[in-house]
Amino acid sequence: MKKVLLGLLMAMSVSFAASQTTVMQQDMFANMGPDDKAVVVAVHYGSTDADVRKDAIEKFNARLRKEFPDCDFRQAWTSRSIVRQLDAQGEVILTPVQLLNELSVLGYTHVLIQSSEMTDGVELQHLRNEVQAAKRKFKQVRLGAPLLHNVKDYEMMILATAAAYGEEKMGNVLVCYASKGSLDTSYTMLDYMLRDKGMDNWYVTTIGGYPDLENLKRELKQRKDKKINLIPCVFLAGEHIKADVVKKMKDELEDAKFKVKVTMHSLGESDEILDRYMEHAKFARQYRALTPSEIKLVESTY
Repeated sequence: MKKVLLGLLMAMSVSFAASQTTVMQQDMFANMGPDDKAVVVAVHYGSTDADVRKDAIEKFNARLRKEFPDCDFRQAWTSRSIVRQLDAQGEVILTPVQLLNELSVLGYTHVLIQSSEMTDGVELQHLRNEVQAAKRKFKQVRLGAPLLHNVKDYEMMILATAAAYGEEKMGNVLVCYASKGSLDTSYTMLDYMLRDKGMDNWYVTTIGGYPDLENLKRELKQRKDKKINLIPCVFLAGEHIKADVVKKMKDELEDAKFKVKVTMHSLGESDEILDRYMEHAKFARQYRALTPSEIKLVESTY
């Protein structure tokens, strides 16, 4: 059995030694039978703001439908509190666990999931655990990567954001939401990449994480940037952004004698950002992750 598995892995991942990849090519829809059913699922944190939903969530969903026209489409939201609020208003949106259970009952066999999370933070880690627990109910279940997954993702986001929202004669500040897990590390990497690209009038700050507002103030003073352009770096710029960025952060910076502009937008409005999410979804369709045992097995042959 070990020899058979090794042969399969070698045949489907011949460039492993050169690229040190942890995936192998295997189209999840390639071997569907006549009785199988496929669905693509968009997973969002969610929002009660109708404009934000239209500009970001619905746009994301439409793109996912377009990229996978042969699959049925569903969506789920991870914020239980927002789901409950909408349910009280008569609008039913399922959580990922509820949706996966429903899809199983409805006879779906192949499920491709793409989240609109920006990084591999707590929300996506929790979703990954829920997907793993539901795998036994389906023949194939795969989850696409978040927006910021590899170096090219960071480069794309920096260039797209700078082109759309940057101000040449101001200090441009990407305002991110922090979380436990790897999220803070992701935004520290984003900050480093801005420096590496020589974008000296660009900064990163987080709400509830590192680097924080005090770090930002020190940097701004050291570089003598007095005019600041706050740019929310979030998929959904809803009421929480208006409260935390437009009001609290803006007021605190103005109290520190900075002149502050806020460029309100959702990253989900950007076609370039949505293109990257779709690339992650298509990659998840074409490649499956190797298990740790499979990686060690292939490594042992070199």
